[in-house]
Amino acid sequence: MEIIERIERIASIGDRVGYSPAEDAAHELAAGWMAEAGLEVSRDEAGNLFGRRGAARVWTGSHLDSVPNGGKYDGVLGVLAGIEAAAQLPEAELAVVAFRAEETGPMGSRALTELPDAFLELHIEQGPVLERAGEPLGVVTAIAGQARGAVTFEGRADHAGTTPMDAREDALLDAAHFVLHVRDCARDGAVATVGAVEIEPNAMNVVPGRVTVAVDARAPSAEQLAALVAAIGFEPTWMLEPVAMSGAPFETLSALLPDAPRLVSGAGHDAMVLAAAGVPTGMLFVRSLNGGASHSPEELTSDEDIVLAVDALTRALERLSGSD
Repeated sequence: MEIIERIERIASIGDRVGYSPAEDAAHELAAGWMAEAGLEVSRDEAGNLFGRRGAARVWTGSHLDSVPNGGKYDGVLGVLAGIEAAAQLPEAELAVVAFRAEETGPMGSRALTELPDAFLELHIEQGPVLERAGEPLGVVTAIAGQARGAVTFEGRADHAGTTPMDAREDALLDAAHFVLHVRDCARDGAVATVGAVEIEPNAMNVVPGRVTVAVDARAPSAEQLAALVAAIGFEPTWMLEPVAMSGAPFETLSALLPDAPRLVSGAGHDAMVLAAAGVPTGMLFVRSLNGGASHSPEELTSDEDIVLAVDALTRALERLSGSD
C-alpha cells in the first residue's frame, strides 16, 4: 500500500520535535497527500493541519511530531491512515487532522477551538498486550488517568567507610523499600512507576542523607486512581482524570470489531483531549511488535497489520459519515 512508502518518507526526515523545522517538513508532505486525496487543506493558529471535505463533522487523525530518537509509527500511522481512508471514500464528508506537538503537551489538540461531532484516532498500541494476545487490532475503552508527585526521605549523610551499618540512617535504603511498595500497590489494570531518583549528596563514599523519588501512577478509572494514590501514600502535584471512549465512534468500532480485545490506554493521546472536551471519541489500537517497543527505533508494526487497520478505520469512517 502507498501508506507504507509514506511512513518511510516521514521517517526519513528524522526527529520531528514539536514546532521544529522537521515537524514542519512532515506537515508539508501530509498537506500534499491530503490534497491528492481530494481534501481541502487548511491550518489554524496553533499550526494544526486539516484536510476537509464537505461539512466534515466526522474527524480522524493523530500527530506527526516525535520524541528524540523515536519510532516511525507513533502518531504518523494515524494521520496517514486517515488520508488513505479519505482517498478510499471520495464521497464521504470528513476531515483528517495532523495535530502539532502531541509529545510536548499535547499542545495542538489543546489549542483546537473547533470541535467535531465525532473523532476517531488510530494509533499503535505502544505496549505488548496485543502482541501477547496474537491480535492485530484492539478497541480502546478508556485512557488512563495519571497522578504524579515526589516523596522525600530524610536520613543522615555519613562516611561510607567509617560508619557502622547499625549506626546508619541511610535515606536511599528507605527509598528502596518505598520503590518496592509502589510496585506492590499497582494491580487490577493500574500501573505505578518510580522513574527518577535524586540522591544527596550523591557521592560514592557518602551514606545518602536525602533522597527524593518521583512517582507516576496510572489507573483506568477515577476511583482506582484515587485508591492507588492513597495506597502508595504520596501527594500528587499533577493529575489528569481518566477519560472514557464513548458515543458513535466507540460504538461503531465495537460493532465492527466485536471479537477484538478491549484495552485501556496507559499513554495519553490527542483523543484524550477531545474526549475530555465532550467530543464523542473512539480509538483503535494497532499491534506493536518487538515486545511493544515504542519511543525508540525498535518500534515496529507489520505491513499486514497496517492494512487491516486502514480497512477498519475506513469502514468506521464510512458508517460515521453516513456514506455507507
